Amino acid sequence: MIQHMVPYDGWAAMPEPREKLDRRLASIICSDSSIEDISEGDIVLLGIPQDIGIQRNGGRIGAAHAPFSVRECLGIFSLNGLGEHQPKIHDVGNIMCEGRTLEDIRANHHEIVKELIQKSARVIIIGGGHDIAFPSSCAMIDSFEAVSIINIDPHLDVRERIDGLGHSGTPFREMLEYGKPSEFIEFGTQAFTAATHHREYIKQSGGRIITYDHIRAMGSAADQLSELMQAMCEADHEIYVTFDMDAVNSAFAPGVSASAPIGFSADEIVQMAYVAAAKGARIIDIAEVNPLYDVDKRTSRLAALMIANCIAGWNSRL
Repeated sequence: MIQHMVPYDGWAAMPEPREKLDRRLASIICSDSSIEDISEGDIVLLGIPQDIGIQRNGGRIGAAHAPFSVRECLGIFSLNGLGEHQPKIHDVGNIMCEGRTLEDIRANHHEIVKELIQKSARVIIIGGGHDIAFPSSCAMIDSFEAVSIINIDPHLDVRERIDGLGHSGTPFREMLEYGKPSEFIEFGTQAFTAATHHREYIKQSGGRIITYDHIRAMGSAADQLSELMQAMCEADHEIYVTFDMDAVNSAFAPGVSASAPIGFSADEIVQMAYVAAAKGARIIDIAEVNPLYDVDKRTSRLAALMIANCIAGWNSRL
């Protein structure tokens, strides 16, 4: 049973389109679902409205607002982009974060995602800080024998804990200490944002680093992600893809926890979101959107468009 959840009631409050036939995503999202209502292949939205780990890591806070801002942008998109099939989409709400420790929230997150995996759902998690990647990774490792994890991020996120506590810079160190996946790939690592000893730690732990410079030299980022995931599928791996919005050029995504002057374009990150789902990722999350630093909701809209393309990608498999 899903516990410690706060329902998101914003879907019904969204304005009706002027034309009755102009149906929007908000009209097909079930916001009153229980775990019993979720069936194999259904798509589930889960929000984690906290930025405790970002604050611990010395970053600029504000990501706690993202699950609300991103949903507001998602609901107004047309159904036309989903294709011929109408998927079943549930919004199970947000994990209750107010007044709780990050450790309690992450334990709750871990339990909920494991339960959703047991229902064979496809899960989209809206953060929050990138510390959400630790409980998601653990839920995958606990649930499947063969797991591949892809972190799309300019940073490696394998920093040391601070006073013994995890934060937004530690999720993959914590994951590797918890239990190593079959394959772990850092995709889009930038040269000046990753310390040498962190690179060595990844390599010594059996992970792979595919740098941003390498991706640029080889051509399409989405095509390269597709090739990686195809090999994982052929090896019968279950896949988790996590997007840190810091990976996007700040011209397209100014509202993030740590903006970057170089990075993937809006078109590229949307294409990668579609590929992640179309190639069968079990869990996809989007972290580090920070509405307090956004411009005209540009970053929230981009994250919402990524989610819409994830839904379309999963829908293409029907």
